[in-house]
Amino acid sequence: MQINNPLQINDWEIKKFLKVVLTIQLAVLGVIGLDAIGLQIPILRQFIGFIYLTFVPGIIILRILKLHKLGNIETLLYTVGLSIATLMFTGLFMNTLYPLFGISGPISITPLIITISILVSILCILSYIRDKDFSDPSFIDVGNVLSPPALFLCLIPFLAIFGTYLVNFHHNNILLMFLIVIIAIIAILIAFDKFIPKNLYPLAIFVIAISLLYHRSLISMYIWGWDIHLELYLTNLVKMNGIWDSTMPSTYNAMLSIVMVAPIFSNICSMSFTWIFKIIYPLLFSLVPLGLYRVFQKQTDDKIAFLACFFFMSGYIFYSEMLALARQQIAELFLVLLILLMVNKSMAKIKRSLLFIVFGLSLVVSHYGLSYIYMFCLISAWLLLVLADNPAMQRLLDNFYTKFSRYKSEKHAGNPNSFKIEDRTISSTFVLLVIIFTLTWYMYVSSSSAFNAIVRIGDHMASSIFTDFLNPEAAQGLKMITAQPAPGLLHEVCRIINYLNQIFIIIGGIVLLLRYRELKFEREYTAFSMINLAICFAGVSVPFFASSLNMTRLYHITLIFLAPFCVIGGIIALRAMSRIVGVAWTDKNVRSSLKVLSVYFVIFLLYSSGFVWEVTEGYSGSISLSQESIKEYGDAEGKNTFYAAYYLDGDIAGVKWISKNRDNKSKVYADYTRKRLVFTSYGMMPGERILTNTTKVRDGSYIYLGYPNVRYGLMFDPSQSKKYWNVTDISPLLDEMSMIYSNDDAQVYYR
Repeated sequence: MQINNPLQINDWEIKKFLKVVLTIQLAVLGVIGLDAIGLQIPILRQFIGFIYLTFVPGIIILRILKLHKLGNIETLLYTVGLSIATLMFTGLFMNTLYPLFGISGPISITPLIITISILVSILCILSYIRDKDFSDPSFIDVGNVLSPPALFLCLIPFLAIFGTYLVNFHHNNILLMFLIVIIAIIAILIAFDKFIPKNLYPLAIFVIAISLLYHRSLISMYIWGWDIHLELYLTNLVKMNGIWDSTMPSTYNAMLSIVMVAPIFSNICSMSFTWIFKIIYPLLFSLVPLGLYRVFQKQTDDKIAFLACFFFMSGYIFYSEMLALARQQIAELFLVLLILLMVNKSMAKIKRSLLFIVFGLSLVVSHYGLSYIYMFCLISAWLLLVLADNPAMQRLLDNFYTKFSRYKSEKHAGNPNSFKIEDRTISSTFVLLVIIFTLTWYMYVSSSSAFNAIVRIGDHMASSIFTDFLNPEAAQGLKMITAQPAPGLLHEVCRIINYLNQIFIIIGGIVLLLRYRELKFEREYTAFSMINLAICFAGVSVPFFASSLNMTRLYHITLIFLAPFCVIGGIIALRAMSRIVGVAWTDKNVRSSLKVLSVYFVIFLLYSSGFVWEVTEGYSGSISLSQESIKEYGDAEGKNTFYAAYYLDGDIAGVKWISKNRDNKSKVYADYTRKRLVFTSYGMMPGERILTNTTKVRDGSYIYLGYPNVRYGLMFDPSQSKKYWNVTDISPLLDEMSMIYSNDDAQVYYR
């Protein structure tokens, strides 16, 4: 039995296509209307609203552009990317123009639903006019959908959901431990050609991504991390005021990926920002590995592409640190879409150029750090390609590859134009557009905060390059991305694996340069990859470069390009080992090397997820697997770090109480993280004071003590050697004050 493929609905007959789109639109209007009269159906509005906002605008635009037969992966990615871009720029349009016509709250439910509905209707009309004659639907075999491998993969994300439920409410991590094992088994099965067929590799990538993300993001009923608290504060401001204040001085405030996307989803789907950041953003971010799989697949093969994505997802940064950076999650999706367009030579040039512009501008307004990195890479790659197109350089390169390539083909030998590509995606016009839009946006939005930040970083970085370059005492970049050894064999193995990852990437990069003709990597992608390899090296060798841009995040970004070279480098390393032991290298050995690497990457996942430490030591530091161990058996430093960004009901209740009942003329003192994080997000009190053991608290002030302050006497303070001090240090001060609120987990004092 076959059914029309819903992932490629843009290929359907136009009337059937429009019926589906308008049905979804009417459903959204219907559930919003039911909520307005008090008839709420659980989950329905959230589900329909998500489908409407995430897929409908983008799929209609694909139809307008007459982009068909793209395949499941590319259709899905372009659809979501275009939809998110549409939401951001539609919100910006409303925020700019509607107040001029007397609409004071443009980013509120009524203006939003009316505007988006009208926009979708106009797009539907345009799609009918432009593409009414096309009809070539693809079909899905129901038997394949209901096959044991497909059903097995689809059930895995539920392990993450139920596993986090057990941790949150029953303090049991058994399901999450089992989840890590299942994910490891999937990688082994695919490498050994067992059970999971090639056509399900993309589904396996998506399932692994969303499972790893949800096994962390769904921990706690509140957001956790650092940056995300300020992101929550800014989105709350937009929703409370119904408008975005583009003049507010904050680098985060310039990011439409949070100040527009999150409020629009919250209003239409009737969801709190906490769950938008914990459910919707990770779901969108899980498309990044899927897009990378398609990018790698086009240039290598299915197995290498899968293992490269598995390596990318196995690093803890992907499913831990990135979850606290909502704006970067969206920005990375646009970056991957730009890369996908760069390696997609089959799309018509004008359509590809249009999508390049849309996704490029969307990246700029999504995350300033990633935008600056992309702009630097774009300029550098363009210069490299222009240099490579020089006839003299072409002859030099041709002679080089003729001399060093293993296979000297007649097609390339002696041909001075063997490296020239007429249909180059990186044009001077696009480079100039990105530069102008990036600088203009960051100079004129949010009081130039993002522009000033990069100027300061660049100035300090330039001065430190010559003083700290390759300084072994100062360089901290490599330490940030590799595990620091503790006594014991397992810790030493962990350190070796992390160093091997870097060695494999370097080997893979060298192989790409020496055997460019034999590999299928696109020239533009090769240029970007070499630049990212240089950036990664700079992060290791120049300390300020690493600390200013955060080496862990920088390393994660470079892996978007470099992940396949870890696999290629691993294959070459195994080949070298086979020569040492005198074994002939054949195609069978290549397949065997992929099996060995799958086991290697599985071990890497088991280490980075904390599984190994949870099994062997009962403590891994993971908030998913070792939460109870940290609470019950962790030392003071471990508890201090854990509760710095992890909050319980009592903490949130106390913060909300003081936010509501305090005298606005009085100052509230709290330890570093509670002041910087939870006071900002859930208390909407960003301007309060940090409490230290030397702070002079004036009369008419409040002191707030949260869970770790009350239960363990720990006060977070990064200026201290151990990053904390003891609440007993201010016992005389507290004795002079009156406790005006207590819920066992939080206390408020006043004098």
